Amino acid sequence: MRLTSDEIFYLNALNSASGANARDCVIQGKVIAFLLKKKELGKAIGKDATAVKKLRQTLRLNVELLEYTENAEEFIKKALYTVKVKGVQISEKNDKKIASVSLEPGEKRTLLNGMARLKRIKALAQRNYNIDDIKIH
Repeated sequence: MRLTSDEIFYLNALNSASGANARDCVIQGKVIAFLLKKKELGKAIGKDATAVKKLRQTLRLNVELLEYTENAEEFIKKALYTVKVKGVQISEKNDKKIASVSLEPGEKRTLLNGMARLKRIKALAQRNYNIDDIKIH
């Protein structure tokens, strides 16, 4: 995985604001999503969310913090915390890894309303877990 100079700048800004080291980040418009290990997540948020608030003010961007896990299924489940996920299954088809996400009835609309967030999750999944696509069912 190669990081751009902008991404490196934002990773360093997070470290300066909170002391946390992020694994990766995705910039999309006025939102930046950081991928952090669990022990770094608390540092990045800070006591009473002071670190993340400081970072938002400094960067003038909305900041999302997502937890890195060892397996892709768990990452996707945790990243989609705004909806009720029944299960995540990863399969390979034509040399492509596809994550199929099963949602509780009525949750698909809620997820699709946050389509930009889903795109950030897909980008992080592709860069860190080699997942080519995430299909919602």
